Amino acid sequence: MKVKMLEVYCDSSYNENKDSYIGCVVLRDSIQIHQSTTKVRGDPHNNLDCELAALDFAISLVRVFSEGDKEIIIYNDSTEAVKAFQGKTGEVEEEFPESRISFEYIPREKMYQAAADSLSKKFPVFFSSTVTCNVESFSRREDILSDIAGNKSNVFYLEKVPEMSSNKKTCYRLVIRTMERILSDDRFYSIKKGGPGTQVKAAEEIRGDLSNPEILSSLKSKGIRPENSYFLLTDETWGLRGTDSQACSILPSSIPHKIICDEVDRSPQNLFKRAERFR
Repeated sequence: MKVKMLEVYCDSSYNENKDSYIGCVVLRDSIQIHQSTTKVRGDPHNNLDCELAALDFAISLVRVFSEGDKEIIIYNDSTEAVKAFQGKTGEVEEEFPESRISFEYIPREKMYQAAADSLSKKFPVFFSSTVTCNVESFSRREDILSDIAGNKSNVFYLEKVPEMSSNKKTCYRLVIRTMERILSDDRFYSIKKGGPGTQVKAAEEIRGDLSNPEILSSLKSKGIRPENSYFLLTDETWGLRGTDSQACSILPSSIPHKIICDEVDRSPQNLFKRAERFR
């Protein structure tokens, strides 16, 4: 039985003689359910005051989102602030008797902590509001290349369509192919610029389509096998990549697949050229 887990990543930005802010990201079972930017109350005198306020605010979010989770972890990138709250663990656990609570240090470079840091600076975070997967390089992965070459595994990727794009929108073509041939390239997504990144919004639309049974049935009638397929992250969709070698996929998490790229040349041509020797 899977243990229910609630995680809160919090960070703050201290601004002397100006308002300071807290950024928080909340996850349940590794799926983000909330993000927010909140003004630090009172008159903080230094960065530590702000980090302590961030941890305190994270506890208030636990009160809001806790559903009797067995494990609750609150992260912050200040060792001093985390140490102070670790001393209060027993006191906090009294408020949540069904849960085990811990306060943990985490480097700011980690993806969700980086998102909390961005939120504390009042920068919106669009990428981290979606489910992400690890990105695997195919450069030296013979298993990936041989799977694509020998098992006719499907590769999904997006191409920009310049003639259908403008200053106000970007058009992407969804290409699905095997080593031998293109199976589908007639689905287009015209995304209005502004707000969340166009690539993120395109991914959201495509995931919605690939979760639609009717559309999936239509694709499968063309010989497309979404399960155990690959989403190729190209230069044109590099905006889907976050920190920590993770990226937002265009395939829903219900379909088993991998996200792949190359360190230097992320083009489809490079992928299939490398796979050619495994045919």
